[in-house]
Amino acid sequence: MDIKELKEKLEKNDLEGLNSFVFVKTDDTSDLIIDQYVTRISKILGLNKKIIEDLNEIPDDSFIIDDNLYILITDKWKLQNKDNCIIICKSTNDKEAIKIPSLEDWQVVDYAIPKVKGMNKQDIENLIKKYSKNYLRFINDIDKISIFNEGSQNLVYHKIVEDGMFDQISNLTIWDLSNAIIKKDTKTIVEVLKVIDYIDVEPLGLAKVLYNNFRTITSIQTNARVTAKDVGMSDKQFYVIKKYNCGFYSNDQLVKIMDLLTNIEYLFKYSELPMSSLIDYMICKILGV
Repeated sequence: MDIKELKEKLEKNDLEGLNSFVFVKTDDTSDLIIDQYVTRISKILGLNKKIIEDLNEIPDDSFIIDDNLYILITDKWKLQNKDNCIIICKSTNDKEAIKIPSLEDWQVVDYAIPKVKGMNKQDIENLIKKYSKNYLRFINDIDKISIFNEGSQNLVYHKIVEDGMFDQISNLTIWDLSNAIIKKDTKTIVEVLKVIDYIDVEPLGLAKVLYNNFRTITSIQTNARVTAKDVGMSDKQFYVIKKYNCGFYSNDQLVKIMDLLTNIEYLFKYSELPMSSLIDYMICKILGV
């Protein structure tokens, strides 16, 4: 199936016999198209989007009522897909995979204009330049302006510009913060914290990312005989993590960090630790082990 055929099926709400897809990104600008398609597919199938890191997270028990559409994001894909699952990758040998094209600024501007009819086209064109091809974030912010009625959108946009909120736009992500914590890179941590209110870093989401990353590091660093197969990754991924992510914490410190991250959700739910303090708490505790 090609992207044209998929688009036609989505427009007709017709996915009969189809509940799994492999999308191949041309580059990171493809993310906006993929996000739109995944959202549409989940709506047609009546399933909730759920991002996973391994297909083993999908339950095989047929007696379990599962209303999730699982989304796995990876670099290279070789394995066979499962039902109610979407694979997003950069390359694959799957002949049925759907290649998603790249985008340019003018295409995304044309897509945004109907959403914010009250905004001047020149303002939209000027704004998109601040996002450095991060079109998904651009549209997310456009959607926030679109909530206001058409007559107010231009005023809202200029108020945001006046308050300097668009000046805080950054390409830093939750992965940058996680990597900085792993490598004790305080400079990057500070830079992320400066714009934390303007980027997609959700406290419990960060806790999960940190847990998964430190779990892998702990498995590799504390066991000299462990192999890439043992931790479920490619030889290349294993080499990169072992060379560049291990050694920043001692084995004893890794054990303490894993204990902290294992109990972080409990601390949030059953203690007086507010969500607004969770990120600062994790950073201070991890760096201070």
